[in-house]
Amino acid sequence: MRVRAYAPSHITGFFEICEHLDQRHMGSRGCGFTLQAGVTTEVTVEEGEGISVIINEANVEAPTTRSVVRRLASEYSVEVLSKIDVPIGCGFGASGAGALSTALALSDALSLNLSYNSAAEVAHVAEIENKTGLGDVIAQTHGGMIIRREPGSPGIGKVDKIPVRDVEINHVVLGEISTKDVLGDKRAKRQINLAGKIAIKELLKRPTIQNFMLLSKRFAMDTCLMSDVGVEIVEAVESCGGMASMAMLGEVIFAIGGYEALKEFGSVRTYKIGHYGARLL
Repeated sequence: MRVRAYAPSHITGFFEICEHLDQRHMGSRGCGFTLQAGVTTEVTVEEGEGISVIINEANVEAPTTRSVVRRLASEYSVEVLSKIDVPIGCGFGASGAGALSTALALSDALSLNLSYNSAAEVAHVAEIENKTGLGDVIAQTHGGMIIRREPGSPGIGKVDKIPVRDVEINHVVLGEISTKDVLGDKRAKRQINLAGKIAIKELLKRPTIQNFMLLSKRFAMDTCLMSDVGVEIVEAVESCGGMASMAMLGEVIFAIGGYEALKEFGSVRTYKIGHYGARLL
C-alpha cells in the first residue's frame, strides 16, 4: 500500500520553551510562518518488518520520522521516501514536516482511522522525544503566519493567525545549528525564555508581519543566537529598506526585501508564505 502526503516547512522568528511532563502538552509559545515549499512523503507498507527512510534519494537515520513509524506501524515493513524542498537542519522545520507527512500517510495506508489532530499528535510527540523541535508541527497543521499562544500538540496547543498575503521570503544559509544542543543548554534556555516571553507579549499588542520581523530581530540579538556575520547581513538588508532576522533554530537569515544585499553573502533562495497545512495527496 502506497500513500503520499505533504507538510509545509516552517520558520520560527522567536519562541519561549514550555516544559511539561506530558509530551503532548510540552512545546513552545512564539510566532512564525509556513512556506509553500515543504516535504512530500510517500510511504510504502508491506507485510514484514523493518524501517527504511530515504530523504532526497539518500538513506538516512531520521530519528523523528522513525519514531512515528515505530508508533504507528511497528508490525509492518515500512519504506518512507521524502522529498524535502528546503535546507535540512537550518531552521525550516524539516524534521517536523517529515514526521507529520509520514504520520498522515501511515494513518491512511493502514486505515488507522486517526483524526487529523491525533495523527499530528504522534508527530509532535516524536519531535519532543528526539529534541528536534517544539512548535513546528502545530504550525504546520494550520499553515500561514501562526502565533502559538499556548504550547502543546495539535488539539491541545492554542494558535491564532496574522492575516498576510503571499509575501516573498528571501533567505541565505550560513550553516546549521543543532536544535538538540540548544535545547540542552540551560543558559541558552534561560535567555530564550526571557526574550521569548517579552516578544510574544509585544506581538499580541500589535500582531502584524512588520512587528513580527522587528521582534524576531530583537530576539535573535538578545539571545546571542545570531552570529556576527548574521548581524552584518541583517544590517545590510535594512540599509536597502528591507527587514531581516534569523530562523530559529538555524544559521539562516530570512528577509522581506533586501535581495540584492543578501546576494553579497551567498546564494539566495526565495519562497512564498504558504497558507495551507499538511494534507494527504
